[in-house]
Amino acid sequence: MPVSAPLSALPIVLRLIAAIGGGYAVAAGLAALLALTLPAVTPMVRSEAVVLSSMLAFPIYLALLIWAFAERRLLRLWLVLGSLGIASWGFALGLARLVTAS
Repeated sequence: MPVSAPLSALPIVLRLIAAIGGGYAVAAGLAALLALTLPAVTPMVRSEAVVLSSMLAFPIYLALLIWAFAERRLLRLWLVLGSLGIASWGFALGLARLVTAS
């Protein structure tokens, strides 16, 4: 029995890592992307855009945490969080380079 206990806990640990780390990465990436996008498409001041995007990142993170434990398939969870994190940070860094280059 003690040998199978760590193996049965592995999916829970992987889900926790995905929920906490992956959810944070996605929420932070979306906040960075939104903080860069809002001043470009609206007359909003940059500092207000940063505050607004940071405030909006909290419910996004909460929704991702809840979804991480509602999702039945662990592989889908990792794939969605990984692709969203890479995409949001990729777009944010690309937009940051465009904004600073001009």
